[in-house]
Amino acid sequence: MESRPAPARYGPDYTPKMVAAIASCSTAIGRLDARFTVSPVAKPWAMRAAWTGYAKALQLQSAEVEEIDVFSWGCGLKMPGRPPLPSHLDLFDRFAEWRAALDDPDLLAWRDALPTAIGEPAVARDHPPLIQSLDTVRQLARIEHSIMAWLGLPFALRDRGLSATPLPCLAGGAKAFRMKRKPDADDWLAVLRALESAARIGLERLHGLERHYRDAQRAITAEYRPGALPALLALIQYRPLLSPQSVAELLSMSIAGASKLIERASMAGLLVEITQRRSWRQYLTPDLAADFGYLPAKRGRPVKERPSLPLDRDLASVFDAFDREMAAIDNLLTGAR
Repeated sequence: MESRPAPARYGPDYTPKMVAAIASCSTAIGRLDARFTVSPVAKPWAMRAAWTGYAKALQLQSAEVEEIDVFSWGCGLKMPGRPPLPSHLDLFDRFAEWRAALDDPDLLAWRDALPTAIGEPAVARDHPPLIQSLDTVRQLARIEHSIMAWLGLPFALRDRGLSATPLPCLAGGAKAFRMKRKPDADDWLAVLRALESAARIGLERLHGLERHYRDAQRAITAEYRPGALPALLALIQYRPLLSPQSVAELLSMSIAGASKLIERASMAGLLVEITQRRSWRQYLTPDLAADFGYLPAKRGRPVKERPSLPLDRDLASVFDAFDREMAAIDNLLTGAR
């Protein structure tokens, strides 16, 4: 009788398809991490990525929400056409705790808080760091039935050296990790492909946010008197969904003044209206408007970016002032959380 190899007791069976998926996923994570560590918009991207990751974790908890709903909650505005979220559940009760953990400089805090039942057999050292990270989440999901199991994946990836810092958009896993004692090959492949997709989308959005940052600089330099425009453009980095009322409250100005300011940003192509009505208007950044279906997806070759602005002392002072506005907005929103 023909003998067959025994199935793996730790991790998946390393078929050629599995090995290729692991390599591709690890590479995508590495590219995102490398770009994030040097990006001038790392902080606002991390805030947006946290909403993306939390949406994925909620879906793994079988919550009927989409990413757009979490962005809406994070920006404090209800997007038009979206059904109301369940009122009998507090879907976001763990978000503040998770955000605090993401910002915690203690690299051992998450690992030290893991249940003692989670271990790592000696054979784990023979497996790729990505599989070790996912297996930690699998074990945690079997013990911890809350959303925090799925939110732990960015920390596990960091602890295994796949990223220098937790990347919030990489939260996730698979329901099979919780429901099955031993996930099969299809379960592992599904997780790897979903994680790779999250890393690729995260990198695309990071590049998009950097383009928005450069376009904001161009818009400021094109204005004879920028006024409060730099403050609004800095705010857009952190709050991509805005209304005149929210801008007026956050920037301490009148609603009429906020409306005029938003109109200037819209004329520069940095915001698009998604409500098409005379009152209670809402605006969204063009990239997310396309992602969420408010604008048609761009097809064909990407539009060539305008050439970089020349470097001189006057422009350098403008750029420094814009960066100070972004730091001020970050402090303002951090204090409001």
